[in-house]
Amino acid sequence: MEKSVLIQMANQITAFWSPYPKGEALESIAKHIHNSWEPRMRDQMKAIIDDGGQGLSPLFLEAMADYFKGPKTPQKAAPIIKSAAKAPSSG
Repeated sequence: MEKSVLIQMANQITAFWSPYPKGEALESIAKHIHNSWEPRMRDQMKAIIDDGGQGLSPLFLEAMADYFKGPKTPQKAAPIIKSAAKAPSSG
């Protein structure tokens, strides 16, 4: 897809979400890109951003910075191992 078309689409998506609270806008932009764009389009956008992101909305760039870092999965706590054996009793 043409670079200019991707930039235009990204800025239209961003314009739609920009009136929302910033956190919601950032999350919604990223979700839209993830759910609606095919992987090749996302890869092209990553290349555009890596080349400086000229023409892209600052809000879009911020949303994509988090998006391209990958999923935010909570750290799992180490499992608690319960011993089935009872401590020896004295006596």
